[in-house]
Amino acid sequence: MHGVKLARAVTLFGMAGLLFILAGMLHAQAVLGTWQGTLPIAENRRIVLKISKADDGALRGVFYRIDQYADSLPLSSVSFQAPELSVASVIQDSSYRGKLSADGKSIAGIWMQNKQSYPLTFAAATADTLWTYRNGPVMVPMSLTADPAFEVATIKPSPPGAGGRSGSGHTRIFSAKNATVSNLLKIAFQVRDRQVEGAPAWMSEAKFDIEGIPDVPGSPNDDQVRVMLRKLLADRFQLKIHTVKKTFPVYALTIEKDSPEPVKSDPALNRFAGVMTRQTPDGQMLGAFVYMRMPEFADILMNFIPDRQIVDETGLQGQYDINLTVPMSALQSSDDNEKAVAFMEALKPAGFKLVPKQAMLDVIVIDRLEKPSAN
Repeated sequence: MHGVKLARAVTLFGMAGLLFILAGMLHAQAVLGTWQGTLPIAENRRIVLKISKADDGALRGVFYRIDQYADSLPLSSVSFQAPELSVASVIQDSSYRGKLSADGKSIAGIWMQNKQSYPLTFAAATADTLWTYRNGPVMVPMSLTADPAFEVATIKPSPPGAGGRSGSGHTRIFSAKNATVSNLLKIAFQVRDRQVEGAPAWMSEAKFDIEGIPDVPGSPNDDQVRVMLRKLLADRFQLKIHTVKKTFPVYALTIEKDSPEPVKSDPALNRFAGVMTRQTPDGQMLGAFVYMRMPEFADILMNFIPDRQIVDETGLQGQYDINLTVPMSALQSSDDNEKAVAFMEALKPAGFKLVPKQAMLDVIVIDRLEKPSAN
């Protein structure tokens, strides 16, 4: 008799445990999705929050300062213990704690930024209620199967004294101000100066303002921008090239032994690569590299380690989120070696290392290049 009662108790306990687990899963599902709320401040008031679940079950997220810019900002942590939600962004020095309503349609809490706290209530967003970026929809991606070209492109000589080079971010309209053909070619083919031969002098001297609109809907990703630029260079600048192989001293970007693999990016949160930085009071620069493929990551590193090509030998496929911490003193130094050493050290906690070696690289040889045709 006692054995029967014990068995029933165990069964009931097991059912209760199962129901508890299922309830937790349902609560976690309730917080997934897109939320939007308005801060009680004068500027850049609207915030859009997106939360998803990774393959390992962990919650991930990004947020948008939608009145300021269209790019998403990474959340360094997301936790939900029903009904309490807690998120934080180290790179933006922001955080939020709130409570999910009983009907699952709102989250009321406190937003912290710049050491100031503000009441903020998020409402669940739908396709009909989702806010748009002040200059248009937030990052509507172009189809990954698209093979875009510029339907309309204007090329004009930059005015004298125009200042430094500038360009558009992840928007539908491509824009480059005060750019040389050398700048465009290096973006289009992902090469460095050491990989270009036969260029006429004007390629690095003449500067242009360029604007182009794709011939297919959506905002292009980095690969699609490169495709459009290669077509533009061939069509409007009559660019013709061939490639050869040459040996260079390089750094191989590899995975540090016994290090955990970098965090995989979540395409539900972002489809565009980006870099965000923040200087800390103790003299460090925090860098967040989001939705980053290893070749692009290596290319960015070469801006700080210019003496050698950096080639990807990680074997990692797809996109990753990577965080680096570098001393500001090294970034501000005129000594390239000091910068290189600082970044090599910063890569170690992220699971990477740079190995010096020799490697064969593609070199672009320019066979023909003309001043641009009229608009």
